[in-house]
Amino acid sequence: MRKLTTRLLLISFLSVLLFSCKSYQIQGVTKKESPETVFKNHYFSNPETDYVYKAHIEIYGNSLGGIFITKKINDTTHRVVFTTEFGNTLFDFELSDNSFKVNYIVADLDRKIIINTLKEDFRLLLKTNHKVQEVFENEAYIVYKSKDNKRYNYLFESKKDRKLIKLLHTSKTKEKVTYEFGSKSNTFAENVTITHQNIKLKIELNQIIN
Repeated sequence: MRKLTTRLLLISFLSVLLFSCKSYQIQGVTKKESPETVFKNHYFSNPETDYVYKAHIEIYGNSLGGIFITKKINDTTHRVVFTTEFGNTLFDFELSDNSFKVNYIVADLDRKIIINTLKEDFRLLLKTNHKVQEVFENEAYIVYKSKDNKRYNYLFESKKDRKLIKLLHTSKTKEKVTYEFGSKSNTFAENVTITHQNIKLKIELNQIIN
């Protein structure tokens, strides 16, 4: 009896271990042969455009409202500024795939964990070129898988109108951050929602129309 109990416990332990180590996979898609080597996200790529949004940020128990502005200032770098509706700057960053500079951040947000999280959120939001590893599809979407350091990005492009609808940022085993885009074209996103799965952080951006 003791041997049987030990065996059952061992099987249960191994099952949990194998399940926890299972690689993350998108459900309901099949692999697709594709010549695509790079997926281009055009939403924030025009250097002649100021992208201006009304923003709401829920971050580690704090609620912030204001104006989010981003602009591509050269071939690789964006500037990101978040202000109150009265024009007081809360943070001002410059970032690219390989660089990051804090021009200013208000004292209440000047914490390493907050800065690093916002840096990665905006880096991925503003990233234009994603190297494609694999391509999948279902009836509604073409899904491009791209390696991102030790993590992965899955970019969901609508088959109907070729717009980027969603981006999933994952570890090897689970979803970490979800980006959702509402757009009328594949060059400008009127609405963006960034939701973290494992921490209390959500960013909502809604275009300000003059």
